[in-house]
Amino acid sequence: MGEQVELSNSRSFQRRIATISHSAILLTIFCLAMIHLESVLKPFFIALGIYFVLKPGADWLSKNSFPVLLSYLTMLLLFILIITSAAFFAWSQAQGLIEDDDRQQEYNDKLDQKWKKLKNVPVIGPALKEAVSGDGDSLGSDLQSLGIGSGGSATDLIASVLSEVGAMLTTSITVLFFLIFIIFEAHLLPGRIERAWPGSATERVEIIQSQIEEGINTYIIVKTGCGIGSAIIAAMVMFMFGIDLWFVWAVMTFILNYVPYIGSLIATIPPLILGVILLTPTMLIIMTLLLLVNQQLWGNYIETKWAGRALDLSPVVLLLITAFSFWLWGILGMILAVPLFAIVKIVLENIEETRPIAILLSERAPTLEEAWQDALKDGNLSSGEFHKLSKLQETLGVSDDEVMRISGRSAAQTILKRGRARADEIEFIISSCVERKEFSDMLADLQPGKISKDTRDMLEELVETLENESEEE
Repeated sequence: MGEQVELSNSRSFQRRIATISHSAILLTIFCLAMIHLESVLKPFFIALGIYFVLKPGADWLSKNSFPVLLSYLTMLLLFILIITSAAFFAWSQAQGLIEDDDRQQEYNDKLDQKWKKLKNVPVIGPALKEAVSGDGDSLGSDLQSLGIGSGGSATDLIASVLSEVGAMLTTSITVLFFLIFIIFEAHLLPGRIERAWPGSATERVEIIQSQIEEGINTYIIVKTGCGIGSAIIAAMVMFMFGIDLWFVWAVMTFILNYVPYIGSLIATIPPLILGVILLTPTMLIIMTLLLLVNQQLWGNYIETKWAGRALDLSPVVLLLITAFSFWLWGILGMILAVPLFAIVKIVLENIEETRPIAILLSERAPTLEEAWQDALKDGNLSSGEFHKLSKLQETLGVSDDEVMRISGRSAAQTILKRGRARADEIEFIISSCVERKEFSDMLADLQPGKISKDTRDMLEELVETLENESEEE
């Protein structure tokens, strides 16, 4: 008996080692492909990212009797219109600053004056003079002595950024072709998989597809909504303080909002640099505080309340992925990396051998009750969420009766927080109240919509009852 157990443990260990080694090999091949096939893969992944951006709107149109292809075409035309309009306004604003020689000279003069004042500060000044090997006349010449830049003016950076627009337009044509074919393939792929692997494989693919759509759609909707809100307020703040290119920096705020944790902070650097040149110290501090409060409000409060843990990825893992993708593909890599890596994690979750890796990549290891509360936060339980809950129940060895109590308790708590009931939540409460005649009046009154005070009291009593039963068991 002992030999059989030892043999089983040995085989299990060998399978884990094989899984880890195979994953490492695939990861290495993928990274090499990303480096050496950048010109091919970058347009494809950009198109895939745009597809996920268009999908929530296209799905909504499809549910309202629009043909699928017409829904995507409508969203694509709307997307192109918004991008073109924003790019034209940003270009016009930047071009106006470049052509304004007086404004450029004002920037350069003020920057050089503040640089000279900084070099005369008692503690910092001597160190700066020693570092730049002398006392240059301007910031540009001092930076050149350090091997940074070519000694040009402060506005040369803007011109260098605008010079990249031509290359972006060339890439956009390739992206458009990829996007069109992805839209067509997305609806044909499930049918081909079903023909190739009939039976259980098709069901597993449908579950993975459902979880990917739920997770990425939520991420895109929430990030886009919070990005728009944050960018609008940032634009108003910068406009009030007279920061040039305020629309350009607002667009940057929106785009970098897709980069977790550090994206919004990076977006504040350009306007703060201009603020250092143009504003007094007091006004600069006020503007900095307003921009930071805006970011924290949208990023750490509204976004969390809106979506919770939509992707459930460890912050350390996210930062590592973001840093690596920036080294690989720059800002674009940082934006694309998170949703693409979330897709990889969802696939790993649904393969038995790689599920431990997915758990290690997660933000947390929730209890079954926490998982139910997260799943019911929006009032609906999708097939993908139900599959994850079933797998967690199986892993933790929780009985069906306890799951019924947990689901009813979580549904009641969600209704109490929101003050309104939804159909899925009512079904779980009904299931948990089987053979509980004392709650029959509540079940008769409980309907989708706003709940009454009596119903609220009964739901609180139900939560307490279910908690006591779970503790007794």
